Amino acid sequence: MDCDARRVRHVRTVEGIPQLSLGFGGVETIYMKNHVGGLWSIVGIGLLTMHVVAAAGAAEKPVTSDRIVRETQEAMRATKDYTIQQKDAFQRRVQTELDEMQVHIAQLRAQVKHESGKTRTDVQKAIQELEKKADLANKKLQDIHSATTSSWEQAKAKTAAAMDDLRDSLNRTLSQLP
Repeated sequence: MDCDARRVRHVRTVEGIPQLSLGFGGVETIYMKNHVGGLWSIVGIGLLTMHVVAAAGAAEKPVTSDRIVRETQEAMRATKDYTIQQKDAFQRRVQTELDEMQVHIAQLRAQVKHESGKTRTDVQKAIQELEKKADLANKKLQDIHSATTSSWEQAKAKTAAAMDDLRDSLNRTLSQLP
Protein backbone atom coordinates (compact mmCIF):
# COMPACT_ATOMS: atom_id res chain seq x y z
CA MET A 1 0.00 0.00 0.00
CA ASP A 2 1.17 3.53 -0.66
CA CYS A 3 -0.14 4.95 2.58
CA ASP A 4 2.13 6.41 5.22
CA ALA A 5 2.38 4.07 8.23
CA ARG A 6 2.14 7.04 10.61
CA ARG A 7 -1.37 7.83 9.38
CA VAL A 8 -2.78 4.34 10.10
CA ARG A 9 -4.78 4.66 13.33
CA HIS A 10 -5.97 1.06 13.70
CA VAL A 11 -7.05 -2.01 11.72
CA ARG A 12 -10.61 -3.24 12.00
CA THR A 13 -12.09 -6.38 10.41
CA VAL A 14 -15.45 -6.20 8.66
CA GLU A 15 -16.81 -9.44 7.19
CA GLY A 16 -13.31 -10.91 7.44
CA ILE A 17 -11.74 -8.09 5.39
CA PRO A 18 -9.27 -5.80 7.16
CA GLN A 19 -10.41 -2.17 7.13
CA LEU A 20 -7.79 0.47 7.79
CA SER A 21 -8.72 3.58 9.66
CA LEU A 22 -6.66 6.34 8.10
CA GLY A 23 -6.35 9.84 9.43
CA PHE A 24 -6.38 12.68 6.90
CA GLY A 25 -6.57 16.14 8.41
CA GLY A 26 -8.62 14.93 11.37
CA VAL A 27 -11.21 13.10 9.23
CA GLU A 28 -11.07 9.33 9.40
CA THR A 29 -12.16 7.03 6.63
CA ILE A 30 -13.30 3.77 8.20
CA TYR A 31 -15.51 2.14 5.62
CA MET A 32 -14.73 3.13 2.08
CA LYS A 33 -17.47 0.84 0.88
CA ASN A 34 -20.13 2.90 2.69
CA HIS A 35 -18.65 6.09 1.27
CA VAL A 36 -18.85 4.77 -2.28
CA GLY A 37 -22.36 3.49 -1.61
CA GLY A 38 -23.34 6.95 -0.44
CA LEU A 39 -21.96 8.47 -3.62
CA TRP A 40 -23.96 6.02 -5.72
CA SER A 41 -27.07 6.98 -3.75
CA ILE A 42 -26.49 10.64 -4.54
CA VAL A 43 -25.99 9.83 -8.24
CA GLY A 44 -29.16 7.72 -8.23
CA ILE A 45 -31.20 10.48 -6.61
CA GLY A 46 -29.83 12.94 -9.16
CA LEU A 47 -30.80 10.68 -12.07
CA LEU A 48 -34.25 10.14 -10.60
CA THR A 49 -34.70 13.87 -10.17
CA MET A 50 -33.66 14.50 -13.78
CA HIS A 51 -36.18 11.87 -14.94
CA VAL A 52 -39.00 13.46 -12.91
CA VAL A 53 -38.12 16.94 -14.17
CA ALA A 54 -38.01 15.67 -17.76
CA ALA A 55 -41.37 13.94 -17.30
CA ALA A 56 -42.85 17.11 -15.85
CA GLY A 57 -41.57 19.08 -18.85
CA ALA A 58 -43.09 16.53 -21.21
CA ALA A 59 -46.41 16.73 -19.39
CA GLU A 60 -46.71 20.40 -20.24
CA LYS A 61 -47.55 19.51 -23.86
CA PRO A 62 -51.29 19.03 -24.33
CA VAL A 63 -52.44 15.52 -25.11
CA THR A 64 -54.82 15.55 -28.04
CA SER A 65 -56.56 12.75 -29.88
CA ASP A 66 -54.64 13.67 -33.04
CA ARG A 67 -51.36 13.31 -31.18
CA ILE A 68 -52.39 9.92 -29.75
CA VAL A 69 -53.46 8.67 -33.19
CA ARG A 70 -50.22 9.92 -34.78
CA GLU A 71 -48.01 8.35 -32.10
CA THR A 72 -49.93 5.07 -32.32
CA GLN A 73 -49.52 4.99 -36.09
CA GLU A 74 -45.80 5.70 -35.75
CA ALA A 75 -45.45 2.89 -33.22
CA MET A 76 -47.34 0.50 -35.49
CA ARG A 77 -45.18 1.49 -38.46
CA ALA A 78 -42.01 1.00 -36.42
CA THR A 79 -43.22 -2.42 -35.24
CA LYS A 80 -44.08 -3.46 -38.78
CA ASP A 81 -40.68 -2.28 -40.08
CA TYR A 82 -38.90 -4.17 -37.30
CA THR A 83 -40.91 -7.32 -38.03
CA ILE A 84 -40.05 -7.07 -41.73
CA GLN A 85 -36.36 -6.72 -40.87
CA GLN A 86 -36.56 -9.76 -38.58
CA LYS A 87 -38.40 -11.72 -41.24
CA ASP A 88 -35.84 -10.88 -43.93
CA ALA A 89 -32.89 -11.77 -41.69
CA PHE A 90 -34.51 -15.06 -40.68
CA GLN A 91 -35.27 -15.94 -44.31
CA ARG A 92 -31.65 -15.30 -45.33
CA ARG A 93 -30.30 -17.47 -42.49
CA VAL A 94 -32.69 -20.32 -43.22
CA GLN A 95 -32.09 -20.13 -46.97
CA THR A 96 -28.32 -20.27 -46.43
CA GLU A 97 -28.63 -23.28 -44.14
CA LEU A 98 -31.07 -24.98 -46.51
CA ASP A 99 -28.64 -24.47 -49.41
CA GLU A 100 -25.83 -26.01 -47.34
CA MET A 101 -28.03 -29.01 -46.52
CA GLN A 102 -28.89 -29.44 -50.21
CA VAL A 103 -25.15 -29.64 -50.91
CA HIS A 104 -24.79 -32.38 -48.27
CA ILE A 105 -27.71 -34.30 -49.76
CA ALA A 106 -26.12 -34.06 -53.22
CA GLN A 107 -22.85 -35.35 -51.76
CA LEU A 108 -24.75 -38.27 -50.24
CA ARG A 109 -26.30 -39.05 -53.64
CA ALA A 110 -22.80 -39.14 -55.15
CA GLN A 111 -21.47 -41.24 -52.29
CA VAL A 112 -24.27 -43.82 -52.50
CA LYS A 113 -23.04 -44.84 -55.93
CA HIS A 114 -19.90 -46.22 -54.31
CA GLU A 115 -21.74 -48.17 -51.62
CA SER A 116 -23.07 -51.67 -52.01
CA GLY A 117 -25.76 -53.91 -50.57
CA LYS A 118 -27.64 -52.94 -47.45
CA THR A 119 -25.66 -49.73 -46.91
CA ARG A 120 -26.65 -48.50 -50.36
CA THR A 121 -30.33 -49.28 -49.74
CA ASP A 122 -30.26 -47.58 -46.31
CA VAL A 123 -28.57 -44.46 -47.67
CA GLN A 124 -30.98 -44.22 -50.61
CA LYS A 125 -33.92 -44.48 -48.23
CA ALA A 126 -32.37 -41.79 -46.00
CA ILE A 127 -31.78 -39.54 -49.03
CA GLN A 128 -35.44 -39.84 -50.03
CA GLU A 129 -36.50 -38.92 -46.50
CA LEU A 130 -34.06 -35.99 -46.45
CA GLU A 131 -35.39 -34.71 -49.78
CA LYS A 132 -38.98 -34.81 -48.46
CA LYS A 133 -37.94 -32.91 -45.35
CA ALA A 134 -35.96 -30.40 -47.41
CA ASP A 135 -39.01 -29.81 -49.62
CA LEU A 136 -41.17 -29.28 -46.53
CA ALA A 137 -38.62 -26.84 -45.04
CA ASN A 138 -38.48 -24.99 -48.37
CA LYS A 139 -42.29 -24.76 -48.44
CA LYS A 140 -42.32 -23.40 -44.87
CA LEU A 141 -39.68 -20.88 -45.89
CA GLN A 142 -41.89 -19.75 -48.80
CA ASP A 143 -44.79 -19.38 -46.34
CA ILE A 144 -42.77 -16.75 -44.52
CA HIS A 145 -42.86 -14.55 -47.64
CA SER A 146 -46.64 -14.28 -47.35
CA ALA A 147 -46.75 -14.12 -43.54
CA THR A 148 -48.35 -11.04 -42.06
CA THR A 149 -47.03 -9.20 -39.04
CA SER A 150 -49.43 -11.13 -36.81
CA SER A 151 -48.74 -14.56 -38.35
CA TRP A 152 -44.98 -14.07 -38.58
CA GLU A 153 -44.13 -15.71 -35.23
CA GLN A 154 -46.19 -18.79 -36.05
CA ALA A 155 -44.63 -19.12 -39.53
CA LYS A 156 -41.18 -18.67 -38.01
CA ALA A 157 -41.82 -21.42 -35.44
CA LYS A 158 -43.06 -23.86 -38.11
CA THR A 159 -40.09 -23.12 -40.36
CA ALA A 160 -37.64 -23.51 -37.48
CA ALA A 161 -39.23 -26.86 -36.54
CA ALA A 162 -38.97 -28.11 -40.13
CA MET A 163 -35.33 -27.01 -40.29
CA ASP A 164 -34.56 -28.71 -36.96
CA ASP A 165 -36.12 -31.94 -38.22
CA LEU A 166 -34.14 -31.75 -41.47
CA ARG A 167 -30.90 -30.93 -39.62
CA ASP A 168 -31.38 -33.82 -37.17
CA SER A 169 -32.14 -36.28 -39.98
CA LEU A 170 -29.13 -35.15 -41.98
CA ASN A 171 -26.80 -35.43 -38.97
CA ARG A 172 -28.19 -38.88 -38.12
CA THR A 173 -27.70 -40.03 -41.73
CA LEU A 174 -24.15 -38.67 -41.90
CA SER A 175 -23.24 -40.33 -38.61
CA GLN A 176 -24.42 -43.74 -39.85
CA LEU A 177 -22.18 -43.71 -42.90
CA PRO A 178 -18.92 -45.65 -42.80
